[in-house]
Amino acid sequence: MKRILLLLALWLTMAERAFCGYLEDGNAMYSKGDYDGAIVNFTKAIEQDQNNYVAYAFRGYMRQIKGDLDNALADYNKAIEINPKYALAYSNRGNVKRAKHDLSGALDDFTKAIELKPDYADAYFNRALAEKSKNDFDGTIADYTKAIEFKPDYADAYYNRGNAKTSKGDLDGAIVDYTKVLELKPDYAKAYSNRGWNEFVKTNFDSAISDETRAIHLNPKDANAYSTRGWSLYEKGNVAGALEDCKKAVELEGANSLDAAADQGMIDFMNGDYENAIAEWEKFIQHDASVKPLLQPWIEKAKAKQNVAK
Repeated sequence: MKRILLLLALWLTMAERAFCGYLEDGNAMYSKGDYDGAIVNFTKAIEQDQNNYVAYAFRGYMRQIKGDLDNALADYNKAIEINPKYALAYSNRGNVKRAKHDLSGALDDFTKAIELKPDYADAYFNRALAEKSKNDFDGTIADYTKAIEFKPDYADAYYNRGNAKTSKGDLDGAIVDYTKVLELKPDYAKAYSNRGWNEFVKTNFDSAISDETRAIHLNPKDANAYSTRGWSLYEKGNVAGALEDCKKAVELEGANSLDAAADQGMIDFMNGDYENAIAEWEKFIQHDASVKPLLQPWIEKAKAKQNVAK
């Protein structure tokens, strides 16, 4: 009897080691970007223990990364079926639902994750993303604030909260958030670019030029940074520099894209082609009505110059 118990204990230990080994190997492959290899190992872990919710959740995450959303959803469902209190699976399932445009389902999952783990910073962050998709900027800001409360060095949360504040017109609050991002991550190019945009809107053109120059240094393909710096340079009287930057922005955006319309309009304006400038800006306003307060004064300037030319 003792011999049988000893052999059973040894077998269980070996099985547990094999199971843990599959999880460890899967995580190692995930770290190397070998998601298919990770899936193979997590599947083997599941074969060792059909009730291991961790292995289902990990495999679901690999499938989510690969864009296999339906199978990822199935794995998260299974993890939650086995362990209804597994907060991570709810949060990750919420991300899959958000990607599948099921915003209500996503919000329910993020809220459930938070109920299970009230200090779950990532769940607050993820719920904020879903709220932003519904244009609920107050809810978005509140959840990013909670994420930051539980994870004070959460640079992405500060950055996204800054974006939400920008959307609400709180330019100063957004600038504070972008500045915090740069304290945490000095090479965060988008934080420089977005802070520069807010400085431009506030007519702090020197600050805007400085921020966009830094953004371009970190990411030479940032069309928005070239655009904002170009418009700022024009306001400072540097027409040649403005023209160069706006041309670069159009090149990066794609000459036929709607995003390029504002910059092409500025190029036309600087070249004295006021009719085309007006047409480009009006096209952009039709695409995004929120820019009308910024572009309408330029349209009026172009019309005034047209009248003088006549």
